[in-house]
Amino acid sequence: MSDEPQRMFTPTEQTDGAAAGPPAPARIIELAAGFMVSKTLFAAIEVGLFAAAGPDGRTPAELAERCSVPERSARAMADLLADAGLLVRDGGRFRNAPDAEAFLAGRGPFDLRPLARYWDLVSYPTWRHATEAYRTRRGVRSQLDKTQTEAYESAVALVTAETAADLARGYDFGPHRRLLDVGGGYGTFVKPILTAYPDLSATLVDLPEVASAVAAEAADGPLAGRLTAVGQDIFAEPLPGGHDAVLVANVVHLFPPEQIAELFRRARAAIAPGGRLLLVDWWRTDVAPHPSARFGAGEFLMISGGDLYQVDEVADWLGAAGWRFAGLRELPPPSGLIVAEPA
Repeated sequence: MSDEPQRMFTPTEQTDGAAAGPPAPARIIELAAGFMVSKTLFAAIEVGLFAAAGPDGRTPAELAERCSVPERSARAMADLLADAGLLVRDGGRFRNAPDAEAFLAGRGPFDLRPLARYWDLVSYPTWRHATEAYRTRRGVRSQLDKTQTEAYESAVALVTAETAADLARGYDFGPHRRLLDVGGGYGTFVKPILTAYPDLSATLVDLPEVASAVAAEAADGPLAGRLTAVGQDIFAEPLPGGHDAVLVANVVHLFPPEQIAELFRRARAAIAPGGRLLLVDWWRTDVAPHPSARFGAGEFLMISGGDLYQVDEVADWLGAAGWRFAGLRELPPPSGLIVAEPA
């Protein structure tokens, strides 16, 4: 054995996998241990550490008092998150990095905490079974309880709000009179559409616990009498009929191809003559991975066996279900709008 001292590697070394010299394990270890940073981040959000640290900073003792955790825990979280770049060491204090102050403290223009709560309560436990999902192409997520359902729907509403606004501005719903929103969640897509088109009415279909919340809100709000919510399994019962537009937004990616084809057939049976099917999703348009594949393809597989799909394969499924593919319209990334008409 060489008498030369053995140098310990650090996580920042050789991160491109192509540095000169023999390979080192640092990059692999950093990736494999990434869950430790994630879980510390989730814990810090849960106890309010970023809200407490602020842009001016706090000592570990002050963070501990404000977050109701032991001082050693506050220091441990702060040290790890400072190494990750989310906190900045400033003498004996820790202050938020600019992005943490903007998105994790509840004071900025966009609050990422609901998404982090989803990753913590719903996504993280599900990914424990990732090997099974990748081997079988079947979803491995357990039935969600009330708290998890709320976390899931809140996260979906957060990440889809901008796309929903883009759809309401970018597609002309003027010729339509009745819209069916399939798998519409808390109404993130249908609400801005109805607000922009006062002559339009809509029916939202989702699981009973979700639909009941939408119905209660709609009954006392500005959309009373125009938005109806129906609780049902979209694959167990026929979809409500008589609508001249059917919107399926961020739903296709949740299911395997055979269920997608069945959903398209059910939508075809529900559409009024001359109507349109509107599919909003993260479509792939070539063989390259979608820019959001890291958060999409794997997550959708874990949920229920889904994926990010090519536009041409979706067009084939539409044709087999009695639809004519009428084109792909751009929406601001990462989404796109596929329009189909009855064949």
